[in-house]
Amino acid sequence: MKAATHPFGCEAETSLQDLFGYFKRCLQHGEWELASACVPQLINSTGGHSENLHDIIKAIVCHPYILTWEAVGSPHKLAWFWLQVLEKWTKEQVSPAVRTELEFLLLLEELDAEGIPKTLIKELHQAFLDSQSERKDSKTTDAAVESCLQNLLEKKKPRLAQTLAHFLQSQSPTETRSLQHTFIQHLMKKLGKPERRPEKMEEWVEEIYTVLAVMPGSSERSGGLEALCEALWVARDGPLKEERVLSSLLRPQCGTLVSAYCCTAVRLQRDHLLRNTPHTQESFVKNRNGL
Repeated sequence: MKAATHPFGCEAETSLQDLFGYFKRCLQHGEWELASACVPQLINSTGGHSENLHDIIKAIVCHPYILTWEAVGSPHKLAWFWLQVLEKWTKEQVSPAVRTELEFLLLLEELDAEGIPKTLIKELHQAFLDSQSERKDSKTTDAAVESCLQNLLEKKKPRLAQTLAHFLQSQSPTETRSLQHTFIQHLMKKLGKPERRPEKMEEWVEEIYTVLAVMPGSSERSGGLEALCEALWVARDGPLKEERVLSSLLRPQCGTLVSAYCCTAVRLQRDHLLRNTPHTQESFVKNRNGL
């Protein structure tokens, strides 16, 4: 039997080799935190360990499904964990397409937790793939998107609705208007039946402002948007405050929503003044004749 010898002069390399072996064993057993703790020492090491480490991490991010992911909740959460490790310790990044799809898959998991039917979630995934390829050949996915957005808004989850709309928003103005229309419908329904209970009034008002703030913008105006602006203008003398409405409609790179409201407000104010003018003139004439 040949006796093991000490690797004189190669202690550092041997130590890294042992650490890399430990890293791989942790991956095999699903010990993700322990495996990630090995990364700082291995990431810039010599002997090919660094290159192998990069390849392994990127493979996990792109193909997490065959691994023991149960400890973190889902394969997509595991992929996201290792994406954070990759970006923290290296300057290397996965492609934008891979990252965007991973983020969307994590969103679908949130929607699943909110009780969205799995059949609907599959259609949303298809809608996302269509938006990425700029291919729109089915109205089924449009109905699925509208149904899901309505569901989230009714559940008072406007931020989730905003995130979903953001992922599905393409460069097409028509698609953007379609997404916007669902938010407008929800707001028109709310404005058509204002809250009368004093203890619920503030909650109702804040929901209006929040949905306005997350509603998708569009470079083109629609009839639905004009109708919404009219309803908001009428409600400004009630529980809604015009300055809050305007701030909720403001977007960093798109002034269409604010512009639409301001144009509508000017038109309605002008119409209001013109309607009152004949009465004013008639009163003035009567006063002169009486002198």
